[in-house]
Amino acid sequence: MRLTATMPWLLALLLVGVAGCNQPRFGTPQDAYTSFHRLVKRGELRAAWGALSQPTQTALTKRAQAVSDASGGAVKPEPLGLFFANVPPPPDVTEVSLVREAGDEATVLVRSSGSTHEVRMVREPSGWKVDLSASLQP
Repeated sequence: MRLTATMPWLLALLLVGVAGCNQPRFGTPQDAYTSFHRLVKRGELRAAWGALSQPTQTALTKRAQAVSDASGGAVKPEPLGLFFANVPPPPDVTEVSLVREAGDEATVLVRSSGSTHEVRMVREPSGWKVDLSASLQP
């Protein structure tokens, strides 16, 4: 009988926990970029791929297919390998700051030893993502 009395509470806690799983993984564009950078540094490339925006992944997938087609199929169309292959580890980031945010788009300023650059971020249903799609256009 006691178990039955606690069932509504347990159900409520479970629903709150499940609802929390649908929240964006990274609360800010800065957090998302920092996480992406950390994943790349650690060599966790599948997870880093997941931190890229859908348009970036689509552009890289098309580029990998074009490389495969040009090679007559000798090169497999693997966008993850194409993107991360032969890339030296990124320099340590000293600061990531928000330049601007408007709706589902943001720009972060990334400072590392000796360089500074801006990175476009987009908010997708799963959270903020690194968007490199404009730089991947032919």
